[in-house]
This record gives sequence, C-alpha cells and structure tokens, in this order.
Amino acid sequence: MKPWLVCLLLVAPAAHADAPAHDRLWSEGPSRHALPAGAPVHLPSFVRLAKSLGPAVVNVVAMQYDDDARAMLERQMGGERHPRGKGQGTGFIINKRGYILTNAHVIESSDDVRVRLVDERELTAKVVGKDERTDLALLKIEAGGDLPVAPLGNSDEVQIGEWVVAIGNPFGLDHTVTAGIVSAKGRRDVRPGGSQSGFYDFIQTDASINPGNSGGPLINSRGEVIGINTAMNAQAQGIGFAIPINMAKVIVPLLLQYGHAPRSWLGIYPQSVTGQLERAFGLHDTRGALITDVVAGSPAAEAGLQPGDVVDDFDGKPIRRADDLTWLVATSHAGRPVGLTVIRKGSSFHLQVTPLAAPEEPTAQASEAPPAAPQKPSPLGMTVSEISQSIARELGNPALHGVVVMSVEPDSPAVEAGIERGDLILRVGERMVSGLDDYAKGVRSVSHGAMLRMLIKRDGKNLWVAFLKR
Repeated sequence: MKPWLVCLLLVAPAAHADAPAHDRLWSEGPSRHALPAGAPVHLPSFVRLAKSLGPAVVNVVAMQYDDDARAMLERQMGGERHPRGKGQGTGFIINKRGYILTNAHVIESSDDVRVRLVDERELTAKVVGKDERTDLALLKIEAGGDLPVAPLGNSDEVQIGEWVVAIGNPFGLDHTVTAGIVSAKGRRDVRPGGSQSGFYDFIQTDASINPGNSGGPLINSRGEVIGINTAMNAQAQGIGFAIPINMAKVIVPLLLQYGHAPRSWLGIYPQSVTGQLERAFGLHDTRGALITDVVAGSPAAEAGLQPGDVVDDFDGKPIRRADDLTWLVATSHAGRPVGLTVIRKGSSFHLQVTPLAAPEEPTAQASEAPPAAPQKPSPLGMTVSEISQSIARELGNPALHGVVVMSVEPDSPAVEAGIERGDLILRVGERMVSGLDDYAKGVRSVSHGAMLRMLIKRDGKNLWVAFLKR
C-alpha cells in the first residue's frame, strides 16, 4: 500500500460520528446501568450458603445386584449379594422427617437405594415415588431426630444473570460446591438422552455440573433451591441444566400420595404457532397452542374444540406455546371443569372443558413409504395421490381418507413448509380432503401470494403446515 494512501486512511473522518443521532447505526456512551467510575466489583462469597445448605445435600447410591440362580444359591449358603452395578447421584432433604428429592434417572433400575449424609451415616432409602416424564423421584429415610433442610424458592422469579450455587457429588466427590450464573431460562429444546416424551423447561447455568451432580440443588443467593440439577452438555463447558423447582412443587405431592404422577387428558394434539401459521390463520401474534387433532368422544370433542382452534389460555393461565398447554392439562385435576379462551377464525370466545384421567397413550406406528400410485402434479412442488385401499392398508388404517404425498421437489414451497414424502393431507384451508378433487379445489381457492395452510398426518399424528402459494 502506498504511504500517502495509508495517511488518508488514518485521518479519514468516521461518517457515523458526524451523522445525526437518529441516523446513527449504533449508540455510544455509558449505559445508565453502568457502575460508578472506579467502583470496585464485589463478587459474592458463598461460604455461608455452603455451610448452611451443605448438610442438607446427600449422596445417593443406587445398587443393582445379580439375582440369577447361582447368586441366590450363594446367598442361601450365607454368601453376600454381589453388586452388578452402582449408580451415583445427589439429592437434598426437603423435610425434617427425611424426605429427599432427586432425579428419577439416578435410581433407575435400582434394587437398593442408599443415602449417605454429611456426617458419613449411610442409610437405606425407600423410594416413595418417581415420575420419569419430569425426571423426579421422592425418597424417604429414617434417620432419627430433625434433619437439616434445604428451603425451596420460586423458580418463576429467577432472573438471567443472577448468581447460583450447585452442591453435589460429581464423580463421587462428596459435597462439591460450584458457582456461576443463570445463563438462560425456559430451555425446552433440550432432550436428555434423546427422550421426546418428557416435560422440559430447564434453567441453564454455567455453574459446573458433572456426572454425579444429578438430583442436587441449584441454589440462589438467598439460600433457596430454585432448581434440581439434571443434565449437562458433555461436549461443552459451562452448560448445565436444572429442572425448575416450581415444576417439582407440582409433582412431589402426587408422588407422596400416589407413588407416581397421574396425568389428565383432554384429547387434543397441539402445536406451537409459527410466523407462517400466524399469517395463515389470521392471528395477531404467535402465542397460543394450535389444535391439530381432536380425539372423537374426548372431553375436548364434547366441549366443541376443533382442529384449527387456538387455545389462548387454560384455567386463567396464558398459553405461549404448545407445551405450556400440554403441561397445564397433564397436571390439572381430572374431573374438575376448567375454562378455556379459544380463538377460531379470528374471533375469541370462552368454553368449559372437563379433563379426564389420561388413558394409556397408543403407540404411533411408523409406516413404510407407500407404494407407487397414480400421481397428480402440483405447483406447490409436490405430487400427491389418492389413498387407495392398498395404501390405506399399508398405512394401517383401512378407513383412511385424504391424499398422500408421493414426492417433494427440492427448493419448493412444500419443502420449505416441511412436507415429506408419505405425509397424508387431510385438510387444505377450510376444506376437508377426501380425494384429489377436494385437494385441487382447496389449493385453487387460495390465490397466488397468499398463505396456504394444510393439515397433514405423519407417523399417526396431525400437524399444521403453512407456506406462501407462489
């Protein structure tokens, strides 16, 4: 570079600095939340928290034994049981009578659960109840006398950036204390072990969490448990997850009363509202749970709920997305009427529905790709076919109606909407689809450049999709 060019570059004025305030690309200057100049930054001391709450944290050891014929014969001859495996985790005492909260996965498949207290006593624990879908378990020990207790806080009031402490037994190192901050809230896209059937609303923290910390408390600066440490990202540092304590407050009384957590049921399948679905259904925002299917004869069907309805609140509690509704329905009282606010075709109204005890959920049968059949091209970038009797039998439902997607073109509107080969199209807009004529009429009824919505069935479940018709 020429020397004179360097000089010009060095003295060139910054256009941003001379621009009017309303035209500037960014703002400069101290934040109104800035610390005073020269003020020291004081980090909190966690000594008092560790001393006061450490004794309420316990080491949980889940033993598994060999119970084959040889092992039983050896025990009959005075031999000891041979441990086949041993799992370790953490728990914390929530009641002076010896009730302990931990993770369900800590005691999974255990034959004997033992708890080691801070004073080195090791006691046998009774499993009062457990719930795999929230990964919570309640234990009970008989220790004699009052036990130290960890008080519970309010996880709804947790703020991102606040200090937290984790106490646990990582890698068997008893009563290890780590500190950090709350990194995020409402992590529902985290699926420990790849599970898809649980209820998740994790608090994320950078306080160090390792194997053995599971079931231990996440504590705020006021000495309250605001979460149960449950999962970590093994490929990262400083990414751990805790179950909000308010979720445990709902489940623990059920575990104490029933030994498990009964679920309630409405008979609806909800999905969250995307930006495309917001436009397609004429909504004002993406709040609420969009109903994809209503089970015939269910409480929801009797109350008059329909596919395409958006549930805006449940029992006075606002619904932001589909899993809010799933959680509130599942933990509601079976047999007690509940009020709903529903949006249908742009109008809001109220109705009452009575949840029932949840039946055993049927297992959705994934089908193989349907056999080749006569196809109908589509400007949407996919080909569809009538559901013949052979296709219906192949999909496991002889009474099935609609059309089936035979192929999807790359970079097409159908691909952008997430449509896949083998999807069944049950509805286009307001039109139910029983065959190709219904499908074609439904597509033609939407003008180019408008949002087109479809109700599809995939792996036994209904799903709304929406995209621009080009």
